[in-house]
Amino acid sequence: MPRYFFHIRNQDGSLAEDPEGQEFADLAEVEENAMASAKEILAEGLLGGNPVLTGAIFEICDENQILLLRFPFSEAAEKHGARP
Repeated sequence: MPRYFFHIRNQDGSLAEDPEGQEFADLAEVEENAMASAKEILAEGLLGGNPVLTGAIFEICDENQILLLRFPFSEAAEKHGARP
């Protein structure tokens, strides 16, 4: 299975790179995981009393570090989807 890397582009433009990545069968699974992961990060922030990172974006790359998908955290906050 292909490996995908979920880098996070923060609101200030900095990039937190995912050094390990995860394996998924296809981009539909990748997007579903991005939604659940963003929801989890947002929920943890809220529960911890921290600012909500709705301006952050997952930049999902393949094994060659080619950008395949950009998933804004704001989209996870606005849509129904898998629970974290």
